[in-house]
Amino acid sequence: MSSLIRWLTAPAIELASMANDTAAVLRREQRYRDVPAVEPTPGLVAEALADGTFSLLVSLVLGMPEPQSVRRGHQELLAMRDFLDRNGWFSDPSAYHRTPPRLRAVTRTPKRVRHLGRKVDYTELAFESEYEPHPGEPARERWLAQEDNGTAVAYLLEHAGGERPWLVCTHGFGMGQPSVNLTGLKARWLHEELGLNVLMPVLPLHGPRSGTRMSGGGLLQPEFASVLHMFSQAVWDIRRMVGWLRSRSDAPVGLYGVSLGAYAVSLASAFIDDLACVVAGIPAVDFASLARDNEPWAFKAYGGDLQTDWALVNQVMFPVSPLTFEPRMAVEKRFIYAGVADRVARPDQARALWRHWGRPQIEWLASGHVMGSMKSELKPFLRQIAADHLFEQGRAPFATDRSHGATSSSSDAAAAERADEAAAPALGRDRSES
Repeated sequence: MSSLIRWLTAPAIELASMANDTAAVLRREQRYRDVPAVEPTPGLVAEALADGTFSLLVSLVLGMPEPQSVRRGHQELLAMRDFLDRNGWFSDPSAYHRTPPRLRAVTRTPKRVRHLGRKVDYTELAFESEYEPHPGEPARERWLAQEDNGTAVAYLLEHAGGERPWLVCTHGFGMGQPSVNLTGLKARWLHEELGLNVLMPVLPLHGPRSGTRMSGGGLLQPEFASVLHMFSQAVWDIRRMVGWLRSRSDAPVGLYGVSLGAYAVSLASAFIDDLACVVAGIPAVDFASLARDNEPWAFKAYGGDLQTDWALVNQVMFPVSPLTFEPRMAVEKRFIYAGVADRVARPDQARALWRHWGRPQIEWLASGHVMGSMKSELKPFLRQIAADHLFEQGRAPFATDRSHGATSSSSDAAAAERADEAAAPALGRDRSES
């Protein structure tokens, strides 16, 4: 009866959580160290509500998982932990990631999509991913049974004539369709206004690679071993695509990802040499914390052995966590932006990546999550990165303005961090301690 009551009241609890988060924005409450408080404008409050609505809708679409799926997922996690330990991948996590073969056979299909009232021409790339979990790895057969996922897909915006720099832009959860990616990644602006060639990989289990009614819905099941495979395959596919670009051009290549895509490119940057830059936007980098923060309240109706063991999830995600690896480029080529009112990938996610990456330039925007990558205030930040790191010095085909409207820069954040260290030298606390 207790579980039934908790399940029936789940939507009300979700709404109460939304109201609490919105009230925190209105109070200008600073919940996280190193994250500035901003003026609670109506727009910012609306963005906090949009984030809460997004989480609520995902919860309603997901529904209640079957108890047998929860139990199977837990057993797979236990088996995965043993499998990783036996192979020594907790002590050498990079060895979990195999070097993919060179990409040769690529199908190129010219296509057109209507976007913001205009027809946009692009090229759809498709190739066999060739990714497979390790022999004997738990949940291997279930992963390989997802036929749509075996074909890797990407969308290409390329300028005709002359070499242009490349930006590999990776989308977030629920995205993966051309029109959605063009909006959520500012891909048209990057291509048309900044003059970049843009390649947009589709993450595993998303867009045309998804076998569920919601793009990315396969990640919302309690079988978390699949999340390990998803990120491993994402890095595999991105590495092959970057290799393919370099076989066609000597132009610089940078990585850019938003939300779940920021997780993917942050991880991939540890396995690709000579990248011009990596940009992590509104990043999610700690999967266990992200999933726990956004766990539907209906899931919490389960008790006992059906409750999620988040410590175990965190342990198993270690070989595919961006917080496990170091990017292969200098700190000054690493960039982060995040929203101070983000209620999906909360600010402690970006803060954790900032600290792990050696405190590179980070821009805190007066924004939430859903709208974070589409803010106009973001344009000067991305424009400057392109001018400094993708084009030759002074050769960018656009003007830049270093004084833009973000709420905080790396110098401000670094000063705040130094003050924190002097007052309380214990770092790495979660938000409950902050």
